[in-house]
Amino acid sequence: MPHHQIFNERPESQDRALKELQAMGYQYIPRAEAEQKRGHLSHVLFPDVMREFLASQSFIYRGKQTPFPDDAIGEAIRELDAPLERGLMFSSKAIYDRLIYGKSCDVHLYDGNTQSFDISYINWDEPDKNIWQVTDEFSVERNNGKYARPDIVLLVNGIPLVVIECKKSSVDVEEGVKQNVRNWQPDYIPQLFKFTQLAIAMNPEFVKYGTAGTKQEFYCKWHEEDVQWQTDTAKRYVDDSHITEQDRAIVSMLSKRRLLDIIRFYILYDSGIKKVARYQQFFGVENTMRRIHGEDDCLSRGGVIWHTQGSGKSLTMVMLVKRIIADKRVANPRFVLVCDRLNLIKQLRDNFVHTGMDPVEATTGRGLVSLLKDDGNTIIATTINKFEAAAKSRTKILNENIFLLIDESHRSHTGEFHNMMNEVLPNAFKVGFTGTPLLRKDKSNTYLKFGKQIGHSYRFEDGIRDGVIVPLVYDGRVIPQKVTSDKIDDYLKSILAPLTEPQKEDMRRKWSSFMHLAQTEQRLSMIAFDIHEHFLNYCKPRGFKAMAAVSTRALAVQLEHAINGLGGVKAAALICDDSVSSEGDEGTVTKNDKAIIRDFFKNEVEPRFGTKYDDYEEYVKNNIIGGEDVDIVIVQSMLLTGFDAPSLGVLYVDKPMKEHSLLQAIARVNRIAAGKDFGLIVDYWGLFGNLNNAMEMYSDDQSGLSGFDPADIAESIVTAAEGQEKLKEAHKALWNFFGDVTFDQNNPRAWVAFFEKEDAAESEKLRKEFYEKLAAFSKMMTMAVGNYSLYQSIGFDQMQNYKADLLFFQKLRSALMMVYAEKVDFSKYEDGIRSLLNTFVTSEPVEIVVEPVAIHDKAAMDKQLEEVEGQKAKAAYIHTRIVSELESRRYEDPMLFKRFSERIRETIAEYRRSRDENIYLASMKRMAEDLRQGFTGHSYPSAISNDSDAKAFYGVVSDTLKQHGQDSLEFDDAIGKLALDMKQAVQSLARVDWRTSTPIHKKMNQAVEDLLWDFCDEFGVDLPIDKMDIIIENAIKTAMSRY
Repeated sequence: MPHHQIFNERPESQDRALKELQAMGYQYIPRAEAEQKRGHLSHVLFPDVMREFLASQSFIYRGKQTPFPDDAIGEAIRELDAPLERGLMFSSKAIYDRLIYGKSCDVHLYDGNTQSFDISYINWDEPDKNIWQVTDEFSVERNNGKYARPDIVLLVNGIPLVVIECKKSSVDVEEGVKQNVRNWQPDYIPQLFKFTQLAIAMNPEFVKYGTAGTKQEFYCKWHEEDVQWQTDTAKRYVDDSHITEQDRAIVSMLSKRRLLDIIRFYILYDSGIKKVARYQQFFGVENTMRRIHGEDDCLSRGGVIWHTQGSGKSLTMVMLVKRIIADKRVANPRFVLVCDRLNLIKQLRDNFVHTGMDPVEATTGRGLVSLLKDDGNTIIATTINKFEAAAKSRTKILNENIFLLIDESHRSHTGEFHNMMNEVLPNAFKVGFTGTPLLRKDKSNTYLKFGKQIGHSYRFEDGIRDGVIVPLVYDGRVIPQKVTSDKIDDYLKSILAPLTEPQKEDMRRKWSSFMHLAQTEQRLSMIAFDIHEHFLNYCKPRGFKAMAAVSTRALAVQLEHAINGLGGVKAAALICDDSVSSEGDEGTVTKNDKAIIRDFFKNEVEPRFGTKYDDYEEYVKNNIIGGEDVDIVIVQSMLLTGFDAPSLGVLYVDKPMKEHSLLQAIARVNRIAAGKDFGLIVDYWGLFGNLNNAMEMYSDDQSGLSGFDPADIAESIVTAAEGQEKLKEAHKALWNFFGDVTFDQNNPRAWVAFFEKEDAAESEKLRKEFYEKLAAFSKMMTMAVGNYSLYQSIGFDQMQNYKADLLFFQKLRSALMMVYAEKVDFSKYEDGIRSLLNTFVTSEPVEIVVEPVAIHDKAAMDKQLEEVEGQKAKAAYIHTRIVSELESRRYEDPMLFKRFSERIRETIAEYRRSRDENIYLASMKRMAEDLRQGFTGHSYPSAISNDSDAKAFYGVVSDTLKQHGQDSLEFDDAIGKLALDMKQAVQSLARVDWRTSTPIHKKMNQAVEDLLWDFCDEFGVDLPIDKMDIIIENAIKTAMSRY
């Protein structure tokens, strides 16, 4: 197995983390010892350590302290290891429940009786009474006989609870995230991740964490609230004075008390998906617990938690309930979940149901009274108006351990209903949750009713910084209520501006189809047409869905018909029927409107769903979240609050909204999803007044956000002016990367040569920086092309220049990837870039990714070589493929690896002296052909000349033994005999499944070591111990690659 020093991340990240963890009280278990404890490389538990911890527990029977017998302990160990037949999440949940609640063991007692007693896998309340261990290079066998090897694993009582992937500072931490995500897949090592509670990826300056089953885009950063504590604590455990982000994160998440708290209170299963708290959720709950116990400076029994829309506020509520229930200082707690709208109470209740809790809903005021009086109801869900009936019946519940959790507490809590709630539950602890900032005029009153804010706010800008939500981009396309022919012509010109002539003709043909409509219908048709075209060109290529919000239910139906009539897009109106309420329609609901609504339900909903309108709602919601039957959902008021669908990329708005309702509506598109860099707000109404810059959004009286403090909603929306500036900056940064160097854009060889450096690491660093700057520019271009107001502010000519540059640099990127055999992950940008370039720039197909070709495929490699400009670039292209091939065969044929590595070094050194590109290319071509034929240029001893296995072991020992011994033909023949003996010794032990057998590994190690000692004694070779260890490890690695 390879020596640990070959891993570059070790000294910078992995070794540093191990030292800090040991200083924090973790016992280091060397890899060999850890594998021995596991018994088999497919196993991940330390059974003997588990047994040691479980055996330390006892129970009281007939007044005597009695230890658990061996059979009960054995049963507890076996039962924790839940099988994976029903999938990772099912077994992970079973294991988590065992860890949290322990196991009830049937014990056969000395007097012949059998009784059940609880045994715990972890001592949650006394961290130091657990067994804390850390090990590294944790090889786990996969089902196919191959291995995956996390860098660091933390075990508590022999159970692997934390998996860490370490990277050096020059490697993106996302690479570690990808490894964690890959490793929990069914064909990798789910048998480790079913026990994993925290999965961490780190390099010295960046750390991200998730849990088993967390997708890459949902890994998040940790920000400690008390930074001074974090820094001071890290200094106690780290040798040098330079404290890295990795050092801080280890203290924050992996100190004993903190780790146990995170696992115990802040992991939950939401609709079968395992989730771990983000830092703002953790501190929000912990600060609330301090408020409950009077441990902060606020004397009120309550407070307000403000966590921005999309940051997990609903799950924070669930975690708070879980935390309070587990607190022994709170006796028999009860909870009342309060909303102000019927449709939201179902969503709130479902959030709890999906995490395994079961709130009972009070559907009437009398029902609420009954539920409150019954102490058996732990969690009750209701709307605030139900308290009216309870107050009128003179109901008063004095219990101080009732907790009122009030969703969107800024609404409906300024009048009589709030007072009635206080009448019924005068001693309850009140926590108000809000996803939007409080209005300036409401702040003092809200704090008076609930108590001061709990902890820090988690604002829009915080969520964007942490990658928890995406920024919102504003696209103003206001269409006047009265449409004139001039306005229509102007609008058509703005749409046609960026298109090619054939595309313009197609657009004119589509446009003319509704020009004969009456003026009252033309505005709706213009909006439908614009939504249809924007969706096809922006959303569909990226796999996004969209939502449209209109002012009346009838308009929602009409807009659905108009969009569907254009073809290629599936729109669905989602509105409430008249039996529920017509509340919310802007203006009077006319007879014609009622007829439209009635016909919609009769002709479109009832044939498929009958009168079960809730089933239709679920159908539409599920298809927006992840189905194929609905592309755009059109609403009047439904889904504008509380609906969580990461797939939503655009909100089209044609209705008046302001303040909280506006912020809640636009937050529907701020959820993170793969390939989603921002949510787009397309405004046909004029929500923000005269929006020329960000400050007008907050100060203009016509703006829907004028009632908020600017600091509270900073960075919530990117305006066209801001977008224009960011695009300009990204474009400038990309060109500035090349400095003062000027190249002919028609000479690609010169551009590729810019990245050719004497030092390969320097070249790699340059390419990485170029790719990052290109990605940033591509992201802003995607924003501009999907945003007409931004497009128009930039101007047609300038956009054409930007697009031409984007196409050029994309082709440069493809050329570099071909020359250097790279496979860079640009997947999140690909669909958008391809659509952008193919639609607006050129009809020439855009190739974005070049797959590397193996060196043994000479025809394919020669074909790609034809596309590479310049002799030097061709040589570099061959060089990268030779290196890639050698790395893959490093242990299969060590001599081939060494000799070709030497030839590469010599060839590059000769080129640096002569600067003759023709000779350089010829040498690389010759080397590639030699590699295909397996010719190393080295003569082997005659005894092994026809034995490829023995040649491989010869390559393991030859150079090192000659360095410390002799350099003669006789000595070389003796090394050949040694290689033959090593082959036979290893081969005799390599039985079925030997790779996972620790006893066989030990025998192999011993056999190779004995042969080496005998050889050194016979020939007087003074071989250092560390060199011998390397030979033994590489010999086993070679055996694993060959047998």
